[in-house]
Amino acid sequence: MNILLAAKRKIIQTIIFFMCISIISSAQTVEKSFTINSDTLKRINEYLRNGEYGKISGIVILSKSKILYEQYYGFNNPSTLHPISSVTKSITSLITGICLDKGYLNSIDTPIWRFFPEYKSIFERDTIKKTITIRNLLNQTTGLQWDEWTTHYSYAGNALIELSQSSQNWVEYTLNLNIECKPSVKFSYNSGNSQIIKEILCKVSSHDFEWLVKNYLFEPLGIKDYHWDTYISNGIPAWGGLSLTTRDMARFGTLVCNHGCWNDCQIISNDWLEKSMTVESKNAKVGYGLHWWITTQPDGKPLIYAAGYGDQFIYIAPDKKIVIAINGQNFTDYKWPRSIDNLIQNIFASIQ
Repeated sequence: MNILLAAKRKIIQTIIFFMCISIISSAQTVEKSFTINSDTLKRINEYLRNGEYGKISGIVILSKSKILYEQYYGFNNPSTLHPISSVTKSITSLITGICLDKGYLNSIDTPIWRFFPEYKSIFERDTIKKTITIRNLLNQTTGLQWDEWTTHYSYAGNALIELSQSSQNWVEYTLNLNIECKPSVKFSYNSGNSQIIKEILCKVSSHDFEWLVKNYLFEPLGIKDYHWDTYISNGIPAWGGLSLTTRDMARFGTLVCNHGCWNDCQIISNDWLEKSMTVESKNAKVGYGLHWWITTQPDGKPLIYAAGYGDQFIYIAPDKKIVIAINGQNFTDYKWPRSIDNLIQNIFASIQ
C-alpha cells in the first residue's frame, strides 16, 4: 500500500512539475518584447529626412503598445490630423465586425439585394447581381466592372475621383455597374463596395455611419480628434475621407494585436479579426482579406496592413505585436528612390 501511495505521489509531483514548466514557458513567451536595431533606425531616419521615401509626414512604431520609434517631418507633429485615404476601408471592416458582434448583422454571406428593396429593378434586370453578398463587397470580388487603378488618383479621369466629385448616389451608381464575371471569381478593387457596406450597416443598425464609428471605435479607443469629409448626396465616405493623427492610426494596430481588447474591454471579437485578416482573394502576389491586405514578414510570418493613397499605412505583425503607422503626402505618380515596402522590410529584418 505504501509503495502504491508513493507511486501516486511521484506521478502527481511529476504532473505539477511539468505544469509549472509550461506556465513559466508561457509567461516567458508572453513577456517577450522586440526591439529594432538602432543603426537601422538611424539610417531610416536619414533616408526619411532626405526624402528618399518621398514626403513622409510621420511614422510611429509600437511594440506591445510601447513606442519604439516616433518621428515627424516637415511641419507635422503628433497632433497633426492627416488624410488616411483607403486606410478608412479597414476601419469599415472593423465596424462590420462590431455590427455582427452586436447582432445588427446576421451574416456577411447574406445577398445584398435583400437590403435594397428600393433598387429591386436593378437586381431583377441582371439576376447575377442577386448572388452578390456582403462578403463579396468586403473581399472585392463582386464581379462588377470597375477600373480604379489604370488612371492614377492624381489625374482627372480616375474612376473614383470622377464619381466622388459628382452628386450621383454612389450606392445606386455602383449597383448599376455592368457585370464582368460571376461574384467570387475575380479580385477587382472598387471603393464603391465600401459605400454599399456603409449603407447596409446604417440600415440594420438604425444609426448613421459616423455614429457607429465614433461610439463603437473612436470613443472606446480614446480617439477624440478627427475630420471626415462630407459629400453632397452621399454624406461621409466609407472608402476614405477620414483624417487621423499617426498615433491614433497606430491604436487600431494595437487593438488587433490585443485580439480586439482595449483596456480590458472587448471592443471587437477576435473571431472577426482572424476571419477578416485571412486571405480570401489576391491582387498579384498580395493577399486580400475582408478590407485588409495580407503579405509576409521577412521570416515568413503574416504581415497585415491597411493601405491608402498617398502612402498611408497601418502595418501589423500579430505574432510580434509590432505595429507601424505611417502617414505620407505622396499624392502623385512619381516613383521615389525607395519604396515603403522597402522601408517595412528593412524594419522587420532588423527586429531583435
